[in-house]
Amino acid sequence: MLEVLLPLFVFGIGLCVGSFVNVQVFRFGFIEHSRPRSCCMACDMPISWYDLIPIFSYVALSGRCRTCGSALSIQYPLIEGIVGLLFLVAFFIMPPVLSLWSILAFAMLLVFLASLVALVAYDTRHTLVPMPFVYMLAGSALVASIAQSLFSNSFFPLVDSLIGGAVLFGGFFSIVLVTRGRGMGVGDAYVVGAAGLLLGLFRGIESVMFGVWSATIVYLIIFLLSSIHSKKRLLPHGARVTMKTELPFVPFLAFGIGLALFTTLSPLSLGSWLANLLWFQ
Repeated sequence: MLEVLLPLFVFGIGLCVGSFVNVQVFRFGFIEHSRPRSCCMACDMPISWYDLIPIFSYVALSGRCRTCGSALSIQYPLIEGIVGLLFLVAFFIMPPVLSLWSILAFAMLLVFLASLVALVAYDTRHTLVPMPFVYMLAGSALVASIAQSLFSNSFFPLVDSLIGGAVLFGGFFSIVLVTRGRGMGVGDAYVVGAAGLLLGLFRGIESVMFGVWSATIVYLIIFLLSSIHSKKRLLPHGARVTMKTELPFVPFLAFGIGLALFTTLSPLSLGSWLANLLWFQ
């Protein structure tokens, strides 16, 4: 029975945390409303507690405000569901044991994942990386590494974490300085540094490789489609994709971090496999 209830509990916690992430993403950087309760962004009416149940309220309301009938953002159930699934995947792949340090490391991993989702959502909406979100990301990664070192009675996880964070942040920060911020923003360097803190040096490098590869592929596809269909607008507000178009990079970094964290895939072994495949053909 516990084997069923515990994953459901973790998933439910993820849904609730995802709801909190939505609040932070929508409100950060904007003037707070004087009311403490959540309000409809269209009619400004307070939202009842039974309309704030993650995912279920959105489905029950058919994605519309109960008072004014205006459409609610699909971001609400999407972020809630993503955070819930990430928590569940983390529980199945990296379950904690009955140890204070193991449970703390797992809890900090969940905080890291929630912070990463918040950064992805905010960067996607505004192409900005809020530093408070980055502080939470890096702080949770560092505490997770410390707890893991204490659990394993070894300094290696912490040393690997510190080296990975310093090397990755330093490398990307150098790119920002050389390109004067035109190649990427300094916020991306902080996210990469946090990835190094959580994953260590080599796995952190592999996560960045995954992120850069996926971003390059997607950007090239969008750019080519925009060039071919010049009369169509692939971005909101009628904007076309050009080489100078500013597009979010954190979602691709998050994709790479997820692959490095939850799978055993290695970009180096993948490149070797592709080379062998092409060679034999």
